[in-house]
Amino acid sequence: MNKKFLSILALMSFLAFSFPGQGLAAGDFSDINDHWASEFISTLSAAGYISGYPDGTFKPDKTVSQAEFITVLISCMGITPSDTQSAYFNDTKNHWARGSINEAVSQGILVPSEYSNVLQPDSGLKRSQAAAMMVRALDRQPDDSATSFTDKDDVEKSMYRGYIKTAYDLNLLTGYPGGEFKPFEYVTRAQMCKLILNFMEVNGGSSVNQPGTGSTVSGRLTSIAIGDELYDYTSVPVFFNIDFSNVRVSSITATDDYITINSRYRFFLNSDINNPDIVINNNRYGISKLLASGDKLVAYTSCRKIDSFNHGSSKYYSDFVKLYLNSSYTEKYLSDMEIVDALKVKVDGTTYDLGYDKVTIELGNSFYDITKINLGSTETSISTALTDPVIMRGLTLSDISAIFVDNTTLNLDKISKIEFVIDGERYSLSNVVIDASGNFTVRQKTFSPKDVIMVADQYSYEIDLLRAYKDKFIFYCTEGDTNYWVSLNDLFVDADKVKILKDNVAYDIDQVLVIERNLVRIKGKQYKVDSSFKCLYGDDVYDIDRIDYDTSLDCITVRGDKNTDGYWANQPSKYVFFKDNKKYQEGTDDASIYVNKKWLTLGEIMISDPAHFTYDGKSYDLIGARIRIDTEDFEIVDTAWRGQTRVLDIYMEEY
Repeated sequence: MNKKFLSILALMSFLAFSFPGQGLAAGDFSDINDHWASEFISTLSAAGYISGYPDGTFKPDKTVSQAEFITVLISCMGITPSDTQSAYFNDTKNHWARGSINEAVSQGILVPSEYSNVLQPDSGLKRSQAAAMMVRALDRQPDDSATSFTDKDDVEKSMYRGYIKTAYDLNLLTGYPGGEFKPFEYVTRAQMCKLILNFMEVNGGSSVNQPGTGSTVSGRLTSIAIGDELYDYTSVPVFFNIDFSNVRVSSITATDDYITINSRYRFFLNSDINNPDIVINNNRYGISKLLASGDKLVAYTSCRKIDSFNHGSSKYYSDFVKLYLNSSYTEKYLSDMEIVDALKVKVDGTTYDLGYDKVTIELGNSFYDITKINLGSTETSISTALTDPVIMRGLTLSDISAIFVDNTTLNLDKISKIEFVIDGERYSLSNVVIDASGNFTVRQKTFSPKDVIMVADQYSYEIDLLRAYKDKFIFYCTEGDTNYWVSLNDLFVDADKVKILKDNVAYDIDQVLVIERNLVRIKGKQYKVDSSFKCLYGDDVYDIDRIDYDTSLDCITVRGDKNTDGYWANQPSKYVFFKDNKKYQEGTDDASIYVNKKWLTLGEIMISDPAHFTYDGKSYDLIGARIRIDTEDFEIVDTAWRGQTRVLDIYMEEY
């Protein structure tokens, strides 16, 4: 991996930045020691641009928010935001990053109209958005010419496709080993650090990877020592694996702190992180440390890997061969597999026995199990056996052989569309990856079938089990709890758990008819949605900016900011009943309330204030209401919230 830090450090004299709610811990984080981005993270931390959490972690694989990325980007440009009053977006007027967001708008980095004036600053940052922001910050223009990405159809769908091409050409963002760009993938905190350093290098106008920069060369090394062997790289081809390519070594120069390969690539000496793999005679070695001794470069090996192999008439490089473990989807490649011996390999610290575990590679449209490692002094190769597909992507209805729901079977000929709700987002059948163990993968995250809801023509089913049989899938399901969804800030949620609040009265979503955008009908009356309308979901209340009906999704869509008043969200977490000022019962077991000539559980009503509650769109007096606990009836004479908690005390007398 290229080291791009020395000239970058000279650029880091700007305002330090800490993510909101995080501690000011510097430098060394407890969870980055073995992480691929540890050096990038440490560099930005040492410069004061980022910090970790109070527990000493950095959480490198957590998704970075738009607000966090914008703040770091503005800071590393050397700009101190001055406008903290404007609100270019409907949901940033009270946000902690408003100053940086406003500055990004002023600089042309953010364009409010692209977001329909709703930024969702705390939502995850997509790779396409990062590309656009950095290219605009550099005052470069989008390039709409064709790209070579293998997922160019997805790239073309992005409104930022021209910025993606420019960002790639500037080396701000690179593609994935498989040739994809993945414009809609989210950026992690670790990836952000790498992107910011790439940006600073381009913005600074120089690169440590160019001849003539950095420290003065103090010595030339003529050979490389690996294990007991010494290689003269002028006569024996020696390659450094850099950015997924094997670069043949033609020269090595050294200073006290680092070496420079071919007058271009720089690596630190005596460092235990970010050392390149070295390939000699088609053997690839993971390197734990590099040292200079006399005219020799001493490379300490940590493992042995597969560099390349021939299959049929084709040659494959391990950086570009997908790897699957025990029939499960991974984001691993063959180059991530370390060789223990002829029948054992290790991936991410876990050892796999090739005689027992299933370690599979994907070549073209076929899958092969690795059955043995062939170790040699000049070459390491693998033996393979053709196997059933481990994953299927780009699925259609024809890839499903049966869907069983309880004791019935769905008629596949009458189903026109199947979608999946995963982690609150809705995916078409063609946009999920399903592996042979029955797990789903989206956004580089894997979910078990029990975490996925199937939506077949708007009817919902919980997936109990998923099996692969003869290249097709069989679903075993039960009736879902909901056949009706609401899109709340782009997340799909159970409509039964959503209520619309109007003047402190709660209405179930099926009582609300959306006529057109921000025009609704409730109980025969028509309303223009204004500040008196709110949306309640779980413990969160949202001020509604927009409510509409999306015909393509066949559901109501709601957008809005979370309400910070906390009033409606504080429904009682516990009820405590008192009789004659003495505690009678804690909790609502066997407790019901008489409303409109019927008995209801307390979970069916909404407490609007200590003296009132709502049900079915109507408001009722809580004081004076009739309560039944077990078989005894009472009248409520008083209520009170207990301090700042969500405990509601109810005082009763015999009815």
